[in-house]
Amino acid sequence: MTTQRLLQIKEKIDNAKTQQAEVKGQIRSIEDQMFTKFKVKTADDANEQLKKRAGELDQMEKDFEAGEEELENAYAWNE
Repeated sequence: MTTQRLLQIKEKIDNAKTQQAEVKGQIRSIEDQMFTKFKVKTADDANEQLKKRAGELDQMEKDFEAGEEELENAYAWNE
């Protein structure tokens, strides 16, 4: 292998390391934003919170619909 080829390989490795550092910085920035806004540290935590809140929202919707139906029946609003 020639010296020139080794220098090309070294440059590619250095570029890859730079890109990796940039991506890690972006990930850290996103994780900091998630923690600040939503109090979650990782994407997995965010997914768990999303599932939990979706379930809570579904239950609230069911409760609302049941209450609405009860009011409609009690006051004969559908007639």
